[in-house]
Amino acid sequence: MRLSSFSLLALGAVSTHAFQDTSPFFLASTSEIASTSAQLKSVTSLLDDLSTKFNACPSDYYVIASQPGVHSTDFATRKAAPRLAAKMTGQDKSIQSTMVVNEVAGVLEVKQLQQILEKECGVQSTVIDASSGSYPTEFGTGPRVIVVDFPSLPLGSGRQHQLSDNDGLLSDIIGRLPSKRYTILYVTTPKEFDENDSNVYQSETYDYQDSLHMDLKRDFSVHSRREDTTSNKSLFQEYQYFTPGLFMGLIATFFFFAILYVAFSALTSLQVPYAAFEKDTSSSTLKKLQ
Repeated sequence: MRLSSFSLLALGAVSTHAFQDTSPFFLASTSEIASTSAQLKSVTSLLDDLSTKFNACPSDYYVIASQPGVHSTDFATRKAAPRLAAKMTGQDKSIQSTMVVNEVAGVLEVKQLQQILEKECGVQSTVIDASSGSYPTEFGTGPRVIVVDFPSLPLGSGRQHQLSDNDGLLSDIIGRLPSKRYTILYVTTPKEFDENDSNVYQSETYDYQDSLHMDLKRDFSVHSRREDTTSNKSLFQEYQYFTPGLFMGLIATFFFFAILYVAFSALTSLQVPYAAFEKDTSSSTLKKLQ
């Protein structure tokens, strides 16, 4: 299940057009967490789901990796984030639970996740600026939230290289955790696209007046040709009068009247002499004479 869910996003199976204003979300934990992957979720739905999962405080450390400026297509190959892919696909045997949301509609804020963990588990926070390239060697005792803020990926050709470097830094931070009971929350924000980028569906927000003018963009030529063709048809070409049900009804009616005719003919063909209804008195007359 973990392999099939992540392979749709991170192992080269992203081939369809995606939404522009969405970004992926990953969860990997060494604890047993009831989780279900999804193709599309809103931020509100995802936060409610995560709040329910963290009620039991399953981990000692919660690593929130914030990677802005990415899209689901950035994880189309294994080289994008090989260490994260290893955890999501079951290659890392210490990982017991995973969750993948390919498209998160909206922006998931790191502070929202911190508030959930502080409310449910009373964690302390440690923030790491990944752009500086340095981080503390010790993180203190748990429960603790470690926020790793990565810089936004460039729009040029160095996106994959930067994403791979960030993946290596995240893996190094996780390897230095004093406890093996941890949960990774990989949070992303949508990528900024150029106008010439045609492989992503652009989800635009229109005003109410703009939506009223959408009908002007429709092609009504098909409807006009349809009206021209139907106006020249006769009623028998336009409508079906002699349906199969009517045909079967007529056949049944024919057989009914044929049976009725035979029965009526049989009754009228009966011939009975009038003498059959007269009383035979010959026997009683003979008795009187005796």
